Amino acid sequence: MMTKSLYLLAAVLSLAIANACAADSTISISGYVRDNACAVAGESKDFTVDLMDNAAKQFNTIGATTPVVPFRIVLSPCGTSVTAVKVGFTGVADSNNASLLKLDSGASAAAGMGVQILDSQQSMLPLNAASPTIAWTTLSPGQTNILNFYARLMATQVPVTAGHVNATATFTLEFQ
Repeated sequence: MMTKSLYLLAAVLSLAIANACAADSTISISGYVRDNACAVAGESKDFTVDLMDNAAKQFNTIGATTPVVPFRIVLSPCGTSVTAVKVGFTGVADSNNASLLKLDSGASAAAGMGVQILDSQQSMLPLNAASPTIAWTTLSPGQTNILNFYARLMATQVPVTAGHVNATATFTLEFQ
């Protein structure tokens, strides 16, 4: 009988303790999702920058370059909260100058040079740069934005080998 009473007392106490530990609490979570990105316009998704025909003899010193060729990346539409973008270019780096894109190799390929990418002020953009080192470019919210760049060939060794010039870069965008 005493055992039954102890079991009954233990059961009643455990229910009381459970009720004493339980509490109703509410956590409210809130925030806001901004429309702070842009889409890459169709004309800027896959395109070719034609560096034209250039004479091998103009690459008479390491660092010699061809004239710049403009290209652009069109961002449209852009969200109403977007304020800036970081544009980075990635690709296989030239073995003699890691800031340049390596030219594709092959039987008829040019050699001894790489492709240099420049910003709108014609300042060199390092290839494969880490995001913290890339400058922000101001954008106009809610509008089409055009980002201007340039490309050119740069000699990385002398003499260069004449041939076809092909290289591939990917651009990455980080919005603010």
